Amino acid sequence: MRHKLVRFLLLFVCLSLLSGCWDREELQKLSIVSGMAIDKGSDKTKNRYEVTVQITNPSQVAGGQQGGKVQASPVTTFTEKGSTLSETLRKISIKAPGELFFPHLQVMVINEKVAKEGIKDLFDVIERDAQFRVLFPVLITRGSVTAKRTLEIATPLENIPSTKIAETLKYSEKEWGVYKSTRADQVIQGLEQGSLSVTGIQVEGKASKGNEMTNMQQIDPSARLEIKGLALFKDGRLKKWLEGEDARGVTWVMNEMKTTVLNLDCGKEKDAIAIEISRAKSNVHVKFKHQKPIIYVDVHAEGLVLENNCATKDLGKSKVLAKLDEEVEEEIKKEILLTVEKAQKQKSDIFNFGEQINIANKHVWKNIESSWQKEIFPQTEVHVNVQAIIRRTGLITRS
Repeated sequence: MRHKLVRFLLLFVCLSLLSGCWDREELQKLSIVSGMAIDKGSDKTKNRYEVTVQITNPSQVAGGQQGGKVQASPVTTFTEKGSTLSETLRKISIKAPGELFFPHLQVMVINEKVAKEGIKDLFDVIERDAQFRVLFPVLITRGSVTAKRTLEIATPLENIPSTKIAETLKYSEKEWGVYKSTRADQVIQGLEQGSLSVTGIQVEGKASKGNEMTNMQQIDPSARLEIKGLALFKDGRLKKWLEGEDARGVTWVMNEMKTTVLNLDCGKEKDAIAIEISRAKSNVHVKFKHQKPIIYVDVHAEGLVLENNCATKDLGKSKVLAKLDEEVEEEIKKEILLTVEKAQKQKSDIFNFGEQINIANKHVWKNIESSWQKEIFPQTEVHVNVQAIIRRTGLITRS
């Protein structure tokens, strides 16, 4: 009798495990959201946000023009206004052909005006709702062009605008190394800590022409997208933009440098030598003096000579290469210190130095945590040590 009872229970458990399709959704009934744009609404209370979602047209993406049908746009956008992100998305669902499906969201674009007023409220639903996978990148628009318009720029080579933005950001980070990608989960963490940095995006050319299929058919498009600037946030609000070398300093410190190009001077001739950094590693550690933290940033970089327009430098000589190593070290150190100085002026610890202090000495961190951003971080000593080695000079040693 006991064996029969055990068998019955095992059979019951197995049957319950097989019911895995109770919450299934048919693909044709879903509206797959590939991008989201957030702009300012008409007022500060009832319609604080204007939200746009970009929905992929699977038939056009998969097959393009088929069976003599007129080719349609690969994506469609729907826009609504509301006081909260949740309310606005529900309003959009009335217009959309199917249930909004967010797990494949590729990018979120936030308007610069919204960023200046504060973005904390935007990420509560994203962190709370299991439908959002918080690995998509977040960008801030620059200039007068809205986030909606930015998300609607049709570009050659990639027919889905949100995919184009995500891929451009990815390769910009990989090949240029100035503007790093910031995922939604990193934004949420930065908002909790009080400081973060988010990469910017800008529309070049005639934005009004970007939402036309002809923009995809031109050799030189009327409107194009450009990754530009690093937005520095303090207490959830955009405070300052970092450009070029200033922004690259953040990438060095955060150990996110993959590859980049540094230009060095040759005497009075500016930017005459191009060095590619092919490998880089950064490490941050903390020491204490009289219970005050001192930050040390160590950087190891390896590179190669891409271009030498300096006739006086014979790269076949070890002394010349050793001098070049020193110049690369000084350039990297200068970029990091310049970025740290600007972050300290804004009282914004975008480098997460506070987290390193907490790891090194929890007792000290407990005493200074409340005053770290506003009082202690702006006065904290930061020392930078860089070791750079040029491994290769190319096929020739003299220009």
